[in-house]
Amino acid sequence: METTLKKMLFRKEISIIASLPENRIDLAQAAIDAGVDGLKFHINVSHRASRNEFKDIEHYFEIFEEVRRKFSGPIGLVIGDEIEKVLGTNTKQLKNLGFDYYSLYAKDIGSKMLLQNDLERTVAVNDNFCFEQVRIIESFNIQAVELSIVRKEDYGLPMNFEDFITYKSYRDNTKLPLIIPSQKNLVPDDMVILQEIGINAIMLGAITIGSTVESIFETISRFTKK
Repeated sequence: METTLKKMLFRKEISIIASLPENRIDLAQAAIDAGVDGLKFHINVSHRASRNEFKDIEHYFEIFEEVRRKFSGPIGLVIGDEIEKVLGTNTKQLKNLGFDYYSLYAKDIGSKMLLQNDLERTVAVNDNFCFEQVRIIESFNIQAVELSIVRKEDYGLPMNFEDFITYKSYRDNTKLPLIIPSQKNLVPDDMVILQEIGINAIMLGAITIGSTVESIFETISRFTKK
């Protein structure tokens, strides 16, 4: 198991990250048992896909510490959904809790989060970012780009050829690792095509894996063939 995000994303095979719908040990364990390569949690976020309200970091100390003991792969954290929530983040505290990287939209990343060296950095871009802008991200110390580019009205629909063309257009415009979140309802065949076009990881979230121990284990297992 790769212990850093960067190492995981530069493997030959496409990696699988589980973005959990709640910060719960049993849900994390289901994803681990199903064979995920990485995990992602949330704090200070109103999450659209899972319809959950994630609280401050203090509410989850014991959970995060326990998950770190159980899992040696990279663990990421969405620190907030507004830059004001992110500004006061203690990245050393997050590192000590076992987090390897943060995941934030570009609009929520301030200078402090670009300059810190405790966590690896991933940035999510939406459909307002054109292909050429993604190339500019290479000028900053960012380890990966999450292509959160699906329009809200298309959430949960099947992946189609237009989507693959769009993702390939981003791929052709940056050397950075690219992560595709399951804003659409991903299926294992989609992962095959995404690997062929050069995507480094898929991030399976609530739209695809659901919100129960059973659905998380069963769905992720179809992707990992566990």
